[in-house]
Amino acid sequence: MKKANPNYTYLKKNVPKNRITLLQGGTRSGKTYATIYYLIWLCREYPNAGMEIDLVRNTFAALKATAWKDFKDILISLELYNANNHNKTDHIYQLFGNNINYYGADTPDKIHGRSRDILWINEAHQFPEDTIDQLLPRTKHRIICDYNPALPQEHWLDDYIVKYQPLITTYRDNPHLTKAQVQDIENKITNPYWWKVYGNGERAQPTGAIFSNWSIGEFKECDILGYGQDYGFSNDPSTLIKVSIDRKTKTIYLKECFYLVGLNTGQLFELNTQYAGKSLIVADSAEPRLIAELKQRRLNIIETEKGQGSVTAGISLMLEYNIVIDPESTNMVKEFNNYSWIEKTNKSIPMDAYNHCIDASRYFIYTTLRNPNRGKYYIR
Repeated sequence: MKKANPNYTYLKKNVPKNRITLLQGGTRSGKTYATIYYLIWLCREYPNAGMEIDLVRNTFAALKATAWKDFKDILISLELYNANNHNKTDHIYQLFGNNINYYGADTPDKIHGRSRDILWINEAHQFPEDTIDQLLPRTKHRIICDYNPALPQEHWLDDYIVKYQPLITTYRDNPHLTKAQVQDIENKITNPYWWKVYGNGERAQPTGAIFSNWSIGEFKECDILGYGQDYGFSNDPSTLIKVSIDRKTKTIYLKECFYLVGLNTGQLFELNTQYAGKSLIVADSAEPRLIAELKQRRLNIIETEKGQGSVTAGISLMLEYNIVIDPESTNMVKEFNNYSWIEKTNKSIPMDAYNHCIDASRYFIYTTLRNPNRGKYYIR
C-alpha cells in the first residue's frame, strides 16, 4: 500500500486549527488530489451536516477541465458518484448530506452573492487580489489555498504566507507518479528557474532568459483559437499572432501572421481581416482609440485585460505550458531567444524589448484563460 500524500495528512491536522491552510507545491506534487480526498473524508466524517463547500478556480473552463474533473473521477473510482446527486445546471454535488459547489471566479454572482462554510481556492496564485477580497469574508469557517510558487516578487499571497506557514511539497512527495512522469520532470533540471519553482516547489528569483519551455514545430488548431495584437508605428512593429491553446496537454501553439512598422488604421484593418477574419483578436489596451476604430469597421476585437501584475501573471501562465512556435515565425523565435529578466530597483522585471510578438501572444492567452467567456473566440 502506497503512503499517503503529505498534503492530505497536513490538511487533516491543520484545517481544524487554522482559518487558512496553504499548500505550496511544484508540479505534480499531489495538492489537488490530496485536497479532494480530504474533502471526501470530511463529508463522510460529518454526514448530513449540510456543509456548503465551495471549490473555485480563476475560470470555470479551467476548473471543469482540471479540479472538478479530478473530483468526479475520484468519486467514480471510490464508487461514490451518483448522477442523481449531481445538479449539473447549478454545479452542485451532494455528498453524504453536504453540498460541493464548484464554479469559476469568472461567474460574478457566485463571487459576490453567496457564502459558504469551507472554501477551496484551487491555483490561488492565478487570482487577482480583488476577487480574493470578495471570497474570504464570505467564508464562515475554513479556507484551503493551493498554489505553485511561480509568483512575482510582490503578491497578495505574501501576507498570508507570513501568517499561515505553507506546507511545501514536490513531485517526490507524490507516491502515485509513474517513472515516466518523474523522468519528464527531472529532464528539466538544467533549467534553474523552472527546476527551483516547479521541481523543488520554491520561490525563485528569475534570472536570464524568461522562456525555455518552447520549441519549433507544427502549428495545430486546438481547444481555443484566436489572435493577439501589439501596436507600434515608426520604430516598433505592429504584430498579429495566431494562438492555439490545448488545455488538456498544456500546450500553446503560436504563429506569426505579420510583423510590420508604419501601418495605419486602414492597413491594420485589411491585414487583420485577411488573417483573422471574424475570429477574436485581443489587442493592446494602450490604444483604445485605434481599437474603437477597428471595431467600427466590424472587426471582432477587444482590449486585453491589464492591471498591476498582469505582465508577470501572463508570463507565469505561459510558463505553465509547453510552447510550440511555427518554424516560419522568425521574428518570434528571435524574441523568445532574447526576452530576459532585468534588475531594476532590486527587482527582476521583464525587459521592454524583444517582446512585440510575445506581448501580442500574452494578451490573448492571459485574457482568454482568465475569462473564457469574454468576447467570441473559436473553441472546439
